[in-house]
Amino acid sequence: MKRKHSSQSASGLRRWLPWLVASLALAAVLGAFLGSHPFLSGPAPSPTTVNTNDFDPVIAAAIGEAREAVLRDPRSAEARGRMGMVLLAHEVRAEARECFAQASALAPSNPRWPYFLGLAQLPDYPAAAVTNFDRAVRLFPESESAPRLRLADTLLSLGRIEEAEAHYQRVRQREPNSAGAALGLGKVAQARDHTMEAVNFLAGAVQDPSTRRAAYRLLLNLNQRLGRTNEADQSARALAELPNDKPADPFLSEIEQLKTGEQAWIDLADEWIKAGRAADAARLLEKTVQAYPKSDHAMFFLGRARLRLGDAAGAEAILARSVELAPGSVEAQMQLGVVRLSRGHAQQARPCFRAAIQAKPNLAEAWYNLGLTLGGEANRAESMAAFREAIRLKPNLVEAYLALAVALRLDGQKPAAANELRRALDLQPEEALRQKVLDQLKLVEQP
Repeated sequence: MKRKHSSQSASGLRRWLPWLVASLALAAVLGAFLGSHPFLSGPAPSPTTVNTNDFDPVIAAAIGEAREAVLRDPRSAEARGRMGMVLLAHEVRAEARECFAQASALAPSNPRWPYFLGLAQLPDYPAAAVTNFDRAVRLFPESESAPRLRLADTLLSLGRIEEAEAHYQRVRQREPNSAGAALGLGKVAQARDHTMEAVNFLAGAVQDPSTRRAAYRLLLNLNQRLGRTNEADQSARALAELPNDKPADPFLSEIEQLKTGEQAWIDLADEWIKAGRAADAARLLEKTVQAYPKSDHAMFFLGRARLRLGDAAGAEAILARSVELAPGSVEAQMQLGVVRLSRGHAQQARPCFRAAIQAKPNLAEAWYNLGLTLGGEANRAESMAAFREAIRLKPNLVEAYLALAVALRLDGQKPAAANELRRALDLQPEEALRQKVLDQLKLVEQP
């Protein structure tokens, strides 16, 4: 019995020996990893140091606060990741990459950190970015399409067309109306010289604010290639009117929201003004002017916000301060001149337009507005010369033809006035402006 027991023990040991060896090997590898990883053994490394001596002081303070949070909790992936986000928001990419790599090591199952690491690598190391985007895509749920589209876009930029197409198609299968996938597949078709297929895909991208400008730019190229002149002209006109695309990437939006300082506040206020949020813009710009009292740009945009709020007198005072700070600013001189002209202060507006012309002689709008300030019999010849120069510089400026026609009619030159008005009508102006031209034409045609 004893011998039999020994035999069974030896047999059991032989069965378990491979597993025991594997377990010991795994323990050794894991022990080596745990013993060597800076976060999991010994003190955590200090957060990256950024020289902010030449930075905007508001940005420097934001970076300092993020670093202090890491010092308070050095093993927090969230703290290190947020520091990376603050750095990336202000284009401090090398140090941001270090922060995201550390956050990824602390929280390897969190897809945000490899994704942000990829964003920080993308401008300088796109191939490395692909690796981290791919890792993030594998960790994110399938419903999160933005990282997959980013991966596909990067693959396509590297010429890896088949891989990119597979990711676009995967998004499209889940989200048939995805504008990002439609745009990407249009680019894939273009890369393969499948021009009409590309045009068809782009139909799903030209209406979405996240893709429409890029889609129209591609459509313009495709229509030109196809020799479709009318369609190309339509694409060019649409492209000229469209704002920049706003990518539908919630993670990139998180980065954007961390931007701070003079330029970030001005950019945000400008967006709010365009979106009809002039009151919010004015409050933000007041804060900006207080923090940066010598910022002519902040003054300029604050003046625009005040004008949108109906405070023409306040706008004029603020714009005058902007011009005082930057007398060579064409946009500030033009805006101040327009405000003064709208308030009936033509004589005070005139120097603004002259200054704009001196800085930018080929600016048709400055010549047109200068002509408006020269109204009156004494300056009529100079006024007409200014309108003619505006037309020469910008032949489709209908308002200049109309103003020149009015000056010619008042000068007794009715046939010449009628000629200018007919030239204006040939430009097919929008209805309100067309009606003004027709009204003037009736006046000059009266006996």
